[in-house]
Amino acid sequence: MKKGLLALLLAVALVAPVFAADEGTMELDIKAGFNLMSSAEVESESQDIDPAFTAGVDFFYYVMPQLAIGAGVQYVFNSEVADSHGMKAGWTNLYAQAKYVFETGSDIFNNVYPLVQIGYGILRTDPDEDFIDSNGLYWGIGAGTTINKCIVLELLYSNGNATLKLDPWTTGDLKYSTIQLKVGYKFTF
Repeated sequence: MKKGLLALLLAVALVAPVFAADEGTMELDIKAGFNLMSSAEVESESQDIDPAFTAGVDFFYYVMPQLAIGAGVQYVFNSEVADSHGMKAGWTNLYAQAKYVFETGSDIFNNVYPLVQIGYGILRTDPDEDFIDSNGLYWGIGAGTTINKCIVLELLYSNGNATLKLDPWTTGDLKYSTIQLKVGYKFTF
């Protein structure tokens, strides 16, 4: 069934008029948003994290008229961790990314695209305690759309990893997951 669905999607992509941009076109997106339904899991114990404001910048280069690759940086502002007695945590994510743009032919919603990000996540805590052993992999997968040729709206599921010092002799893996809702402005060059 998965192969059949993949073949159908590929056939639609090849037949549909998907001329998102000229090859060599570049985009710079400035985005802001919220991380919603966030949680952190350490050694099978899960903690909820309050919603957090995010800000970021993305760069894309079109290697084909419908395929863009690029890089980005995102700053997730500190938000309180449940049952932590006031501890706050945030992330800085550096990533490579790709999107495949499908033109819709609409004047309002110009296109839709799946989006994939993979990179490095840097955990920050407040108060700044020395219990972060190492930072780790960041990844995100989702979809977006362009509205009126310059407004970007995206929804992603993302995950960040780090290793914490649980005590002077033991470490534990932290897995942070969240739903990101972003809106931004796109500059095309």
